[in-house]
Amino acid sequence: MKYLTLSRSHQLYFALVLLVLLPLVLAIAFQPELHGLYLEHFVRPELEREFGFTAGEVQIPALVGCPPQFAIVAVSPSGVLGRAGVKPGDLPVGYVHGFASGFYSDLLWLKAGHEIELKVMASADYGKGSPAWRRVRLEPSSAR
Repeated sequence: MKYLTLSRSHQLYFALVLLVLLPLVLAIAFQPELHGLYLEHFVRPELEREFGFTAGEVQIPALVGCPPQFAIVAVSPSGVLGRAGVKPGDLPVGYVHGFASGFYSDLLWLKAGHEIELKVMASADYGKGSPAWRRVRLEPSSAR
């Protein structure tokens, strides 16, 4: 049985293709997760300062044994979210690809000059099973 042998130049070419293509394929495959991590770790602090809120995780008493949920932990009454009616303990809801990254993406969209509509639910209402969310509309002029 013959084994496939490659010349030195073919080996280098093969190694170079693997070193370039493999990270590219992995980056494409895991792009949503990487983007979410980028938003949560690098963009979040700036958005919190600019829009007057602090985000974090809260344990919902009605959901014993469930992991903590992403929530707005604190809101400055004079901040953009506070003036729009967002309250401490509100949970952003309605995001398909992750609550935190979807919420931060919406705020970036607002910052870019577009109107957004957030859906939020009081953490006390979350475990009740009823759709008690409310809409909060933010316009670019409110972000100034």
